Amino acid sequence: MRMEDILEKLAGLSLREVLGYAIASEEGARDFYTHLASKSGALLGEFFRDLARAEENHKRILLRLYSGLFGEEEYPVPEGIPLAETSVKVDTVANLIEAMRVALENEKNAERIYSHLAERVPEERGIFKFLAAQEKAHYAAIRSHTEYLEDVTQGEAEYVNAPVEFLNTQLELYLGPHTRP
Repeated sequence: MRMEDILEKLAGLSLREVLGYAIASEEGARDFYTHLASKSGALLGEFFRDLARAEENHKRILLRLYSGLFGEEEYPVPEGIPLAETSVKVDTVANLIEAMRVALENEKNAERIYSHLAERVPEERGIFKFLAAQEKAHYAAIRSHTEYLEDVTQGEAEYVNAPVEFLNTQLELYLGPHTRP
């Protein structure tokens, strides 16, 4: 489903349902990054664990907001609106790169949803703008790591088709992310 379609569907829901969707999305993102961490080398694995912790913190922020607004912690998850994609098989370096591209889409979508919520709920604009900025930062960090892996593996079939465990011993990211000029 296109992001515009998701935003259109969210616009027709109650705030309770939209927040439930956002909470469930953060939970899915946390699980996705935890899975990617388990499939990655030491440095990239730590990067994904950091993202998983950040998404868990976002979930806690949203749960606190939800509880404050509605006096309960049980939240509805609307049906018919897909959550962030989280089911990419990761067994080769190429699959990992594809999973990272999915993560980029997920982060871009989350940023747009929080920007939408900042407009929709002006009294909580600060929280939603903060979350949107966080998702934008995640996008930039993931993009730099994705570009690095794409550059290293470009035209190198032995890297692209290698089992993802290859990253543990052969390919590894340097500590600081970079971006293409």
